[in-house]
Amino acid sequence: MPDYHRTVMPPVFSEADGEWIQKQLLSLAPAARQKAVARYAAVYVETFEVEPVSFRKENRARHEANVRLRLFVRNHGRALQGYTAEPPLAETQPRY
Repeated sequence: MPDYHRTVMPPVFSEADGEWIQKQLLSLAPAARQKAVARYAAVYVETFEVEPVSFRKENRARHEANVRLRLFVRNHGRALQGYTAEPPLAETQPRY
């Protein structure tokens, strides 16, 4: 049985994704981790309930929640590491 006690896990998730979710969450700061856990659970439950085909419910919910978590970690993880985007130069802005 996997040990998911190293970090706070969402209240609902697939056991098949547990190790990956934990790895993603551990790469975030604690405050961002709490936000990610709450949003993961919300997306999972919402997508599970909306999917009309019974045998697709879990896979659709896993997919949506995992995609959102991956994007959240990518975007917030880079910001927490100090990466920023260069502002565009004035002369490169399109004129309307």
